[in-house]
Amino acid sequence: MGCTNSNMPVVLSPSPPPPPSVAPHLVHVHVKEEPDDYFSGSDCIYIGTDQANETVKLENELEEYRGLAPQNTINVVENREKYAHFFDNWSPIPENLDEEGNDSGPSRPLSHQLTMNEIDTRAREAPSTCASSFENLKNYLLNGVAGHENEGKLTVRAIVIWLGEQNPDDFADRTPSRDTPEGFLSLLSKKQSLFVTFFTVLCREFGLKCVKVPGVSKAGDYQPGDGINDGSSDKDHRDTWATVFIDKRWEIVHPYWVCKSLVGFKAGGWIKLEDHGKSVLKKVKESVGVLRKAFKEYYIFPDPQEFVHRCHPDEDKWQLSKKPIDRKSFFQMPYLFPTFFGLGLKMVSNKSCLLKSTDGEVIIEIQAPIKNANTIDLWYELYLKDGKEEIGENIKGFLEAENIPKLVAMLRCGDVWRFKISLPIKGTIKLCCYGGPHKSTLSRIAEFRIDNHAPKKHFHILPFNPGRVGFGPGPAATEANLFTPSHSDGLVSIQPKTKLEITFTTIKRVFENKSIVALLHNNDQDSKDLERHVRVEMIRKTSMVVIQTEVPREGEYALTIYSCQKQESINVCNYLLSTVVSKPERANQKIARRRLHDALSQIKVGPIFDNTVEDFNKALEYCFKQKINKNDSDIVSTMAKVELLTLKNDARNAGLREHFNVTEKTLNKIQSSIYSPILTKEINTLKNQLQYLKKDEEEL
Repeated sequence: MGCTNSNMPVVLSPSPPPPPSVAPHLVHVHVKEEPDDYFSGSDCIYIGTDQANETVKLENELEEYRGLAPQNTINVVENREKYAHFFDNWSPIPENLDEEGNDSGPSRPLSHQLTMNEIDTRAREAPSTCASSFENLKNYLLNGVAGHENEGKLTVRAIVIWLGEQNPDDFADRTPSRDTPEGFLSLLSKKQSLFVTFFTVLCREFGLKCVKVPGVSKAGDYQPGDGINDGSSDKDHRDTWATVFIDKRWEIVHPYWVCKSLVGFKAGGWIKLEDHGKSVLKKVKESVGVLRKAFKEYYIFPDPQEFVHRCHPDEDKWQLSKKPIDRKSFFQMPYLFPTFFGLGLKMVSNKSCLLKSTDGEVIIEIQAPIKNANTIDLWYELYLKDGKEEIGENIKGFLEAENIPKLVAMLRCGDVWRFKISLPIKGTIKLCCYGGPHKSTLSRIAEFRIDNHAPKKHFHILPFNPGRVGFGPGPAATEANLFTPSHSDGLVSIQPKTKLEITFTTIKRVFENKSIVALLHNNDQDSKDLERHVRVEMIRKTSMVVIQTEVPREGEYALTIYSCQKQESINVCNYLLSTVVSKPERANQKIARRRLHDALSQIKVGPIFDNTVEDFNKALEYCFKQKINKNDSDIVSTMAKVELLTLKNDARNAGLREHFNVTEKTLNKIQSSIYSPILTKEINTLKNQLQYLKKDEEEL
């Protein structure tokens, strides 16, 4: 059975192009590239809707359920670590399985606790004879689960796994009936009943309170923006799922989505503007896909606040929310996928799936949790709606293969990404966003539709395609041992013929190898002519890499930074330098920035550390009071430097206290930090102290 933990297609971005050969020290250096076979092909997994006709008469909600208030009090989004992986660690009461996990007869104690794999295996390997009656199936699936504190949730899991493993066509010759499991499977084979109806009946037969919830969903051939002033009606998006009453609260289950997926589905009517960053104007051939089994655990007990992005019930109470939304708001919500929530992402910009450009430009902002923002990569694909608009010769130049990736500037600043999309052509655009851990295969996280009624005036493509690295310091820079950047935002305002200095803290090896190289790019100027406008300096005393640059005239420039390692030149960080993005600031805001940097300069590791950090925090609060955004480059950069200084001060304090537990805790904290490579001195000191303290304890 094909298994996946999400329903998103996967894709990898292309590597950025090699640095220009004008840099003599890079002429013979091989630039590392990702192979094309990392990209996803036609086996992309989507979710669809059950197309069967319902012939089984079944009350959606029984009268006995009326007094059970459908309201959830636990917010999985805010308590993800506690509730998101309920089934990861549990041990139901042991049941009668032999060493190979087979049913071994009457219940008797086992010498080991039943694992989740064993109960899953049993549900998947259930003999067909179990389907002869609900009682037989119940006794088989729930043997050993009765009496467990999580009996209800485990019962639902066993039902869904068994249901997902069944092939209804194997029961096509049985008498269609709702009276037995095999009769119901026969109904499913003939498309005479819905998957969720069978699930509801199974839950009720197994003693659970279960409600069928009709509504609409964003699935199948849904596209972002559908249902918003497009003439479509609810009937175009109908769907049905279930809620189960467990542990005094209602839980959502979408059994069809848990068990079934569309593999190879492709929505037609779009022109793919980029394919691995190389091809252009490629029409997407429509494909209905193939329905296959693909177990997606996410849709068992999803958080209602997440689920409402995909499904909207006809009755507000089944949103399981204290603040239900209406149908219009549902279709306007961002089109987000489980991986979006799994990565802990949230929307910062306009929370809608349908965006309208302003003068041919759109900005989409997505934020990651601060703790793991530096371990996440994002990427995108761009599509143009296939219409009757003529693409003029003057526009086709912008749609050349090498220019397509330069229509979108993927900027990051700390934990926030900005997709800055500039559009030289009128029409409807679709942006598909992807995300995942650094250097891993990426999964689809969101889709947006952009209606562009006016092409961007004075349009210029980006001077450089940064690939997945994007613009702004991220995990690639950290991996190259470049820390605490002076400029955290990938977009930097600059004035012509004015020196810009960008600094990083680094490690000894980078100095010894002189392995950092920087280049400047501009669409209208030769790279060789720009060589003299950028230089890299290594300052050993302060462990700093200093990159100095200036732009000779107005326009947009790309500053690209490479790490040269073992005959490979790896692009690790990029900045988009612009002379046209400067925003005027009030006098109080300029004063606030000066205060912040002055306070940072006063922080010293030692006895006065706490007092100076307190002054820094006051300066930080003053910045916020002056309406300087918390994601501002100065804010992000100074806070990163304070975080590093805090770790150094913690190491000092642990050294003075000479306490085993304090030393061990501090050492673990520093070693798990992204700054551990530049804190080797502190780490070694603490390790030696820990060894000494351990020896003392043993002697005592």
